[in-house]
Amino acid sequence: MAMKLAIQVILYHSSKRLAPLLESLKTQTFQEFETWFLDNSEDRDEAELSRAQVVASGLRHRFIVNEKNSGFAGGHQVMFLSHDAPFVMLLNDDAKLAPTYLEHVMRRIESDPKIASATGLVYRMDGETIDTAGLEYKCLAQIVDRNAGEKLEARSKKLESGEVFGVSGAVGLYRRSAVEQAGGLFDPKWFMYKEDVDLALRLRKAGFVAWFEPEAVAYHARGLKRSRGLFQRFFDERKRPAKLRRYAYANQLRLYRKHFRWSLGFSDIARSCVIELMRSAGTLITSPKVFFDAWRELLAPSS
Repeated sequence: MAMKLAIQVILYHSSKRLAPLLESLKTQTFQEFETWFLDNSEDRDEAELSRAQVVASGLRHRFIVNEKNSGFAGGHQVMFLSHDAPFVMLLNDDAKLAPTYLEHVMRRIESDPKIASATGLVYRMDGETIDTAGLEYKCLAQIVDRNAGEKLEARSKKLESGEVFGVSGAVGLYRRSAVEQAGGLFDPKWFMYKEDVDLALRLRKAGFVAWFEPEAVAYHARGLKRSRGLFQRFFDERKRPAKLRRYAYANQLRLYRKHFRWSLGFSDIARSCVIELMRSAGTLITSPKVFFDAWRELLAPSS
């Protein structure tokens, strides 16, 4: 029987952190799904450790082992093209869902064909700090996780169900027909970082909306704490491997190349220019190799 929902999970040396995710999927009140796993570890032994856990979970699943790491974008694209489920959820291996998460987001996305994507309220693992409540558009250079880093109990207003700019790829539900109409899921050249932002922009240009449903609750063990303030983020970014910083910087530049329009207006363009000048200057000063490697990658004929 064809499944209504395909849940896609990228694995990368995930065997030691996979158990909470698998347990949360087993306890979902909505069970019309098949889970797809793609292991990017480039390590057969590691992949088999993860496969054994998946098999033991009893979940209906497919398991793919990549010979070469294809990244977040490439791995999800492989899985997306391997099934025809009408709804697709991208789920990080370091996330877990409350038992009614799928029930709430599936009910919402099925209620309106204009809803292309949906997300719930995603906390960090402390259960108090918000990780993401959808994506928020401030300007083209600043599309961020909404309410990230806030404590829910410290807010004067409760987060309400409603339209948001887009959803995070860490715990994001998508309508296949809308994604295909917007040009497909991900371009493998993006490898990782900003691909969910690119998809959010494309879906909006195609006339679709994204929805935030706070009754759906999930948790995400984000690897690097989100800092407030641009200069603090520069220093925090230094904690990540250079290769990952290059992907993030190069893909931000790809966003401009793909989505810049004069119709964005003076305010958006001016704010984006200031932010990007500061970001690029900070990258050049603190990580010159990252800066030049990213530009070489972007200017290559195949980019």
